[in-house]
Amino acid sequence: MNARVSIADTGDVTLAEATAAVGRAVAEAQRLGTSVSVAVGGNQGRLVAFSKMDGAGCMTARGAIGKAVASAVSGKASEVMPPPGDDLYGSVVEGEGTAAFHELGGLSLRRHGALIGAIGVYGDASRDQDLNCANAGGAAFG
Repeated sequence: MNARVSIADTGDVTLAEATAAVGRAVAEAQRLGTSVSVAVGGNQGRLVAFSKMDGAGCMTARGAIGKAVASAVSGKASEVMPPPGDDLYGSVVEGEGTAAFHELGGLSLRRHGALIGAIGVYGDASRDQDLNCANAGGAAFG
């Protein structure tokens, strides 16, 4: 089974892209001297790549996935709360069965302007550090 399968044509984030994004986010966390969890999902919030650094708290995993879900399903930064009445208002359950988490640290990922997924970072330090790590990871997409 040497057939090469690519989903890039459908606009989804690829495993190679997601892995690169996780690596950059982890490198930024190391530079900042903190430990985080990083999640990269496709445009429906389905998990593609994930990493929980040594020393990251036990709740950081769900937070990172929740931020990625919030950004993937809205196409906006995770801290943007949809207006009341919007289907995404509050903590709806999407993607990986994790509630959308509306705090700094989640960013949508785009290719040629089209939404292809999102990255979410959650650590035990500040939300600003989460966002710095997410930005570093997002830079893997140009």
